[in-house]
Amino acid sequence: MPLLHKFFLYFLPLLIAQATPLKTNPFNPFPSDIGCENLQYPYEILAPVPYLKECLSTINGLVVFPGDPNYYNSIKVANCRNSYFPVVVIYVTTISDIQKSIHCANTLNITPTARSGGHSFEEYGNGGKNGVMVIDVQEFNQININFETKTAVIGTGNRLGEIYHKLNKVGYLISAGECINVGLGGHATGGGFGWTGRKYGLTSDNIVSAEMVTANGTFISPINLTHHSDLFFAIRGAGNAGYGIITSLTLKIYPVQPIVTTIKISYLPEQVELAFIIFAKVAKNLNENLSGNMNLQSKSNNTYTFSFNAIYLGIEEEARSAVKELIELSKPAYIKFEETTWLRIVDSQPSFVRQPFKITSYTIPPSGFSQEAIRVLVNFIDNLECESIALFDLYASDVISRISINSSAFIHRNIFGVMELEQQLKDYSKDDQIKCVKKHLQFRQEFQAKYTSYFSYQDYIDRDLSDWLTRYYGPHVPRLIEIKKKYDPNNLFNSKQSIPTKLP
Repeated sequence: MPLLHKFFLYFLPLLIAQATPLKTNPFNPFPSDIGCENLQYPYEILAPVPYLKECLSTINGLVVFPGDPNYYNSIKVANCRNSYFPVVVIYVTTISDIQKSIHCANTLNITPTARSGGHSFEEYGNGGKNGVMVIDVQEFNQININFETKTAVIGTGNRLGEIYHKLNKVGYLISAGECINVGLGGHATGGGFGWTGRKYGLTSDNIVSAEMVTANGTFISPINLTHHSDLFFAIRGAGNAGYGIITSLTLKIYPVQPIVTTIKISYLPEQVELAFIIFAKVAKNLNENLSGNMNLQSKSNNTYTFSFNAIYLGIEEEARSAVKELIELSKPAYIKFEETTWLRIVDSQPSFVRQPFKITSYTIPPSGFSQEAIRVLVNFIDNLECESIALFDLYASDVISRISINSSAFIHRNIFGVMELEQQLKDYSKDDQIKCVKKHLQFRQEFQAKYTSYFSYQDYIDRDLSDWLTRYYGPHVPRLIEIKKKYDPNNLFNSKQSIPTKLP
């Protein structure tokens, strides 16, 4: 390593970015809407909550109420299929701001909700119901690097793209997702899979410590294996399910490879069944430097209906070797390799666009899908009126499966992958959206009963999912409830799918 590079690497100030008071316009991660209706809040939300403004008058950050100029921008979240209207949005800038906000929530009997990026698939960034207090942590955007321990303390208000860029300046990355404007908080504490997942694991598995404000306003630091170990267990997998306001996460960081290779392998409609079968056959043996996802689209709009998009942490020659068996057995119709840099891959990813959608998730056992399951899935995607696509995160790897199911709240370990069935509703009327979602949910119930495991992935949250506690958290439900009762006994942080204080 050149001496000058060593100098900057080890003597660069640890503080890369720091929160500053925000009193003007909040950052809106969704500058454009596609197929979203104009927001119009109901009269009962317009009516002010008695004493709320007075209670929040000493908040340092921006406080936005219904009727304020920033209100509509402040309640824009990723999914606009349903709209929910908070009584206030607070852009906290200090721990004290959070504590004051929670005090007011307790005093005035208002449900608070944490919002990191606003990408909850069921609009839980706005509470998933009317009348909540949104505590937005976007100003908690610090990144402090410890080069000796190879960790970084990262504020939960950071977006993934910002983190990748800032860490890349000193030659590092975190193992996290592909959507660059997703906030770290909910993503990391519910799981988190991305371009380096098969090499470095899920984001939640890379959490080594956390800081949090609890339901009674207590600031807890650190939360780790030796301090508040019960809470540490919960937030790694169920941390986005109502335990408090997490302000920072300490994550493992990894060196950026100087050259990475993108891989795109595509198949014609008649090749889909064979491709699925071959992927299940070779997945676990794929080189761990290879991570990626598959997508299945309708044949009515695409020449290639099934594609594998991956990143190999290394040069093209190694990447070709890594997928040689896959290519020889599945005989794809299109293959492309391209050497590039990690940062170029980050910059090439599209932002998450605000639009109406419905998503359901399925965990796929190591054996993959049967031929019958593949045909049923293809038929559903080809024939539903509303545009649908199935995305498959390829989990199959030792780095994920070797971790004990009892080490954290995240239970989805020894699996082929997670399927995300996405219904894009932007081009359809409200009535057609309702009809399509109804068909989607009926398909989900039948498909999950016959062809996948019983479980679903909590980061792809689905408010229509039956027995969701078990499907997301399996045998850990009683333990998570006990931890909830300890840190939030009055269930202050609550939504339709937060951890309850007693079994339903």
